[in-house]
Amino acid sequence: MCLLVSNAEKKRFSVTLTNAYVEALNCLVEVGIYLDHQDAIRDALRRLFQFHGIDPFSENEGPATPSEP
Repeated sequence: MCLLVSNAEKKRFSVTLTNAYVEALNCLVEVGIYLDHQDAIRDALRRLFQFHGIDPFSENEGPATPSEP
């Protein structure tokens, strides 16, 4: 279970990407889907959290554990 801290503090991360990822991000920005690389990456993270049932902007503790059949 994840303990999520809800605050507006920001942290900077450095990520090394292959050229394929960089070019794909460039394409998303160039065609106007996203304003910039940061916007695309933040949206990808939102979608990842949603897929795993995590809402980092709520007061709950993270994903529920799956129930057993």
